[in-house]
Amino acid sequence: MNLRLISLTCILMVSSPLAARLRAGDEPDIKAILTQVDKNTKALDAVSYTAEFFGEGDQSLVDRVGRVRGTVIAKKSKKSLMGSLFGTAGEMARYEGEVRLPGTEDWIPFKISCDGRNVYRIDTAAETFTRGKLPDAEQLLRRGRPLLMFEFVHPTPFSDELNAIKTEYEGEKEIGGVACHVIYVHYKQNGLQARWYFSKDELLPRRVDRIVNGNEKGATVLTIRDLDTRPKIDAGTFKLDVPEGYIEKNFTRGDDEADQLLPVGSQAPDFALKTPENQTVRLSDLKGQVVVLDFWATWCGPCKLAMPGVQHLSEQFAGKPVRVFGVSTWERANGKPAEYMKEKKYTYGLLLEGDDVADEYKLEGLPTFYVIDTKGKIIYASTGFLPDKEKEISAVIKRAIANGAK
Repeated sequence: MNLRLISLTCILMVSSPLAARLRAGDEPDIKAILTQVDKNTKALDAVSYTAEFFGEGDQSLVDRVGRVRGTVIAKKSKKSLMGSLFGTAGEMARYEGEVRLPGTEDWIPFKISCDGRNVYRIDTAAETFTRGKLPDAEQLLRRGRPLLMFEFVHPTPFSDELNAIKTEYEGEKEIGGVACHVIYVHYKQNGLQARWYFSKDELLPRRVDRIVNGNEKGATVLTIRDLDTRPKIDAGTFKLDVPEGYIEKNFTRGDDEADQLLPVGSQAPDFALKTPENQTVRLSDLKGQVVVLDFWATWCGPCKLAMPGVQHLSEQFAGKPVRVFGVSTWERANGKPAEYMKEKKYTYGLLLEGDDVADEYKLEGLPTFYVIDTKGKIIYASTGFLPDKEKEISAVIKRAIANGAK
């Protein structure tokens, strides 16, 4: 179960032999604790809890990791051991919470579920509903997965801890109002280290600090509370329905790159770029309007295929509080974006020399589209061209206009 250590996206009573080993005044028997924790965790069929994931200690780690918090319902599946190890087809979990990405102050809500074959994601910021099939759509689980304590759904939850190079009992600590044993573990695999917190009464995991690069000053932390070992689960628990009025999307491979872009719900970075007429356009000056950005280049074939649709969007929303811009990006020395747009009779706005803005907006390919709402929040991000792209963006703009008028 080595990969479990690398992964971050009924209450059982303590048996009497173990209780005897934990008499007051005795040195706790670490192996006995771990053995019972392994047995108790393995016996669980499903759990629900409230969780938080974050970096602790070293500030550079804290800044890099971000923070996730929310609720989890997870159920063991009947898939194979290999499927459990790799976390692919067969996972059954539901995540509802919010994430604060590194370097930002925005909390972005998420609701994600997986029924073992399909993944469903509700994006409240963009009011979109996305569904996809495993294993391709596994990345849709990315925001919620840091909250999953894999040991609850793993067939051999604490075998690595029982076979570790070294374990040390470090005393007791209260986690979420529950008294816990604290056990340090140095694993056989790649020198990995962790600190576990197991509830004294139930002997179940409540927190784990995964020490980063053997540096005791930094760790990623997953802590849980309100643990329910008999959650109510029915046929609809791991399936999400489309909220009324939401845009429906089917996950495609092109969405892989979109997930690397700035997240929907985050504040769009400000920028100032020149037009061919040498006028400066600042995003911060466009508050109160919906802004569409199409990052493109004259040498990019898919960009050229997308541009008629961008022109149609510009015409469709003429007279509305909408601004549409093509952002010339990664242009070659002989490229002439203004001349190309004039030749093709495209009349929407053109912003020049957008390479630095492309970096801030985390572009990895062209064309890339962003839609920014009237308050400066990103409500759509996508890379690549598909024939229905215009229709998809149009629906997002309409909703943004309606929400801005409220």
